[in-house]
Amino acid sequence: MEERATAATGGHVVLCGLNELGYRTLEELVRLGEEVVVIVRSPDDELARGARELGATLVPGSYRDQAVLRAAGVPVAGALVVTEDDDVGNLHAALAAQELNPGLRMRLRMFNRELGRRVQELFEDCQVFDSAALAVPAFVSAALLQDWQQRVEVDGHTLAVRRASPGDPGVLLALARVRPDGSAELFPGGDDQVLCLAEAPPLPARRNRHPERPALEQPGRLAAAWTVLLGADVRLRVTTAIVLVLTVTGIVIFWAFSEQNLDLIDAVYFTVTIMTTTGFGDIHLRNAPAPLQLYGVALMLSGTAALAILFALITDALISARLARVLGANIPRGLHDHVVVCGLGNIGYRMVEQLHDLGVPVVAAELQETNRYLPAVRRLGVPLLVADIRLPETLQTLHVEKARSVVVVTSSDIVNLETALNVQALNPAVPVVQRLFDPDLAARVERAFGIHISRSPSALAAPSFAVAAAGEHVLATIAVGAAVLAVARFHVAPGCQAQGRTVAELEAAAGSRVLLLEDAGGTRWRPDPATPLDGGTELVAVVPRGALGRLLAWTGTGATAARNPSP
Repeated sequence: MEERATAATGGHVVLCGLNELGYRTLEELVRLGEEVVVIVRSPDDELARGARELGATLVPGSYRDQAVLRAAGVPVAGALVVTEDDDVGNLHAALAAQELNPGLRMRLRMFNRELGRRVQELFEDCQVFDSAALAVPAFVSAALLQDWQQRVEVDGHTLAVRRASPGDPGVLLALARVRPDGSAELFPGGDDQVLCLAEAPPLPARRNRHPERPALEQPGRLAAAWTVLLGADVRLRVTTAIVLVLTVTGIVIFWAFSEQNLDLIDAVYFTVTIMTTTGFGDIHLRNAPAPLQLYGVALMLSGTAALAILFALITDALISARLARVLGANIPRGLHDHVVVCGLGNIGYRMVEQLHDLGVPVVAAELQETNRYLPAVRRLGVPLLVADIRLPETLQTLHVEKARSVVVVTSSDIVNLETALNVQALNPAVPVVQRLFDPDLAARVERAFGIHISRSPSALAAPSFAVAAAGEHVLATIAVGAAVLAVARFHVAPGCQAQGRTVAELEAAAGSRVLLLEDAGGTRWRPDPATPLDGGTELVAVVPRGALGRLLAWTGTGATAARNPSP
């Protein structure tokens, strides 16, 4: 099937990467009224068909190929959004696009934070996003329930999402009243306890299991080797000691009593050749006294036996260590009140990392032994099990029946759902947080199966990419029940529809709430609803996902106001 040619007028958004995040970003861009050209590997897969139904223009090919980027209209485009899960490939595409359009607005997905920071400094107008980091706070909040508050940085102030009454001290805005079925009433009134955005208390100090122990210097190699030996199997330690005693004793006896006047080095050489039965005949006991010959026979028999046992125990230790990783022998038996993270992809690893930093007991499970994050998780000292998480025996090894919560974040919706249902079968009282691609499916699964919380990482991260492509900036996304709110910064353009209107009119038109307003009169938190809006005003608003386009249309940002006029 032939694709339509790109619009000659330009100013459109070029989207590279039609994966879960890319498709959700496309949906957000369409809601914002942006014209989108999507570079796809194959125009016939399911997501490509969905993109075509949304009205996007598809250009098949590699997003790193400059000819494909030119065919997508990058030389006249307004923005480039790259959502592929390949940091190097995304950088390659950005460099190729910059050569075609040096002033292009670039919004890139990168998991490596240090690389992302440097890439952001490389281009004139570039923002780099870690999609996992954008979504993880919602998963951590769900996993820890009331014991953790998602934090949002706004204009140098730290705010927290927590349950409170709208009239409580420090509360800035009532966000949502979440119903038992997972649906949410946004920006509710009343004085009952609801989810609010409030001033954040200081973070508690990270828990330390051994606070009385000072930090120790790194041991030397000999000290480290001695520590490993002391922690080894007692049979291995005893056998090692026997081999050492036999060796030292043989060296002393042959050095002192041999008629061949052996020096120390020759005595060491002769002892080792006897114990390993590899003697070459250059040194022998043929003319030695009978007691020394009998000792040589005894050393030969005992030495070979001891060495054989030593090598067998070393092999056993190596194999046992390998099996321990696979079979979960490193999972503490008395573990309880912990968080189980199933699946070590981008989201899972960031989850483990953040929970570990918070001092929360955490256990991880992953199916693939070749997973790239396993070494990093092991370096954190987090107990890790490599096994099929869908199996009940695997879940029992992870002690899910005693867990604080279970987070299932593999890349497969089917695996996530099956695992969540098996957890519920073992203990229906354990909260389960699962990852699902489709936010509508997530809400329905939550209601139908009684699974406590379902989250869509792509739905949480997509608004940041889409709004950034339109020229604005999302500070955070907040999951409230099945809804997603974006905390975003907007610029009121001179001559836009919002100029001369009041804060109340803007909030009513866009279904949002203005959190912060900066104008000639200074900075005001939760400004008076009657405050007029002037051109050049900066504001921070809390906006439902579906209302971002209306707010951008009112503030007249970029091409959105022309393409998505408000009624």
